Amino acid sequence: MLMKKIFTLIAVVAMAIGVQAQTTEKALFEEGGAYGNGATLTTENCKVVLGNDRTTKNYDVKLASVKAYCAELFGQQVMVENSETGAMEEKTRVIYVVGNQNPKDGELDGDSSTGSGYKPASGNLPQSGTYYMITPQQDGHITAFIVLNSGKSLYVAKASTGECLPQDQLVVKADGDEPAVVELDENFQTGEKITGTVEFDVVAGETYYLFCAGSKLSFGGYIYTFAGGTPFSINPDNLMPLFTYCWNEAESLSHNDDGTITYNAVAWGGLAAWLAVDGPVDLSKYGKLVFEFAEPTTVNTQILAGSATAWGEPGIKKLVCSFDGKDVSAIEQIALQASDVTTIVVTRIYLEEKGDPIPEGDHISIIDKFNGCWNEAETLVHNEDGSITFNAVSWGGASAWLAENDIPVDWSMYTKLVFEYAEPSAVNTQGFIQTTTENITFPGNAGITKLECPFEDRDVSKVNQVALQCAEPTTLVITAIYLVANAEGIGEVRHYIFDADAPMYNLSGVRVNKDYKGVVIQNGHKFIRK
Repeated sequence: MLMKKIFTLIAVVAMAIGVQAQTTEKALFEEGGAYGNGATLTTENCKVVLGNDRTTKNYDVKLASVKAYCAELFGQQVMVENSETGAMEEKTRVIYVVGNQNPKDGELDGDSSTGSGYKPASGNLPQSGTYYMITPQQDGHITAFIVLNSGKSLYVAKASTGECLPQDQLVVKADGDEPAVVELDENFQTGEKITGTVEFDVVAGETYYLFCAGSKLSFGGYIYTFAGGTPFSINPDNLMPLFTYCWNEAESLSHNDDGTITYNAVAWGGLAAWLAVDGPVDLSKYGKLVFEFAEPTTVNTQILAGSATAWGEPGIKKLVCSFDGKDVSAIEQIALQASDVTTIVVTRIYLEEKGDPIPEGDHISIIDKFNGCWNEAETLVHNEDGSITFNAVSWGGASAWLAENDIPVDWSMYTKLVFEYAEPSAVNTQGFIQTTTENITFPGNAGITKLECPFEDRDVSKVNQVALQCAEPTTLVITAIYLVANAEGIGEVRHYIFDADAPMYNLSGVRVNKDYKGVVIQNGHKFIRK
């Protein structure tokens, strides 16, 4: 299972330089983040991808104590322990990453980079080890924070040709109260260790490899500057600001102070967003478009997004438009329609990226979602080994409420729900699924260690909660609760995936075991182990 990649995105700011407008974007790493092979640091018009360093260890995340120059460009406020008093104090530091292997032109062999180091004459770009790939969308200028060891060759090489930028196109500056330019010799080396920056011009669409030979270049983010105003862009997590007009003059919309939109609709008018500001927009990377409402709708509703449409009956609080099998590569506008005169308060509009397909038969654990009991006389305890001890009464229930904000979840991509017990059950048990339309039960006899709840001919597209019941008072140790994916299952399970065996990391990015106490990161989420 892939760990979620975490990064901090610093907001875009526009500056006027002379008479020509400039746009500057900055991306910095996050303290406590875990950055492995292929981790991405991204702004709106540029991205950095970390190279293939090691298969079993992330890049190390460290803090650099810097002076005025780098503090102003890349500094972040972090909590640092005072070595004398032991107290935590807020300090300005640069958060940077450093790999574990020198960059070489061969593939990873287990945890080791293989092959040879980069040679400008041959242009043999790194394929493993510590390197960073920067890709801008427009012509511009990159300033990157680096820590370069003395006597190590610093290279910025083009992916398209393998050639490195000449020394006169690289500007290296050492940190200090005033930045000091450091000259590179004919081997792209300096005579001293440099904590500071490297600057170079970039061309739109080209990928630039940033690394050093025979060592592991530390990297603390980038500043990307390019000419012109900020291009039109889409924030997939929040499309609300783009909805600015209605199709029919009799309609109206208002953006409210709480971030919602009040839409006063007429029959088959439309609350609309025009996306083709710079030409049609490609939404192919996304799997669905979603509208959420403050109250259940009183009329039929419909989403329009090119050839993709979705129809919603009255009484829903969420309308989902799937892009599966639809061409959404050239979308000009998207809209919400109502079948009759009505007022709809829209609370959220967003796009969801396509999930990775779930292999048929894969188990998706949901045991961590079981946190309640139906009867006050019942208790459940989550044990250190990941199991649950459930002290049951007759037809109470160990339950998991899944409908966040009263919006049910879709289990159509699964074939069954399974409960597993540490010992044969002493009483009859029953799986229970509550949907928006019916309660579905799956009985199990006493003496079983696995209760399977198959979904054949069952509508599980709108599940509110799930529970396990016992026919009589008993103590039951539940070792696993999981869903089984079918052949067409799509990985839209971000709220439910939890792999108890996934690696854990502390806030410094160091892998820890299950005996560790404190804040840990597992499955891409932070929580406290006590």
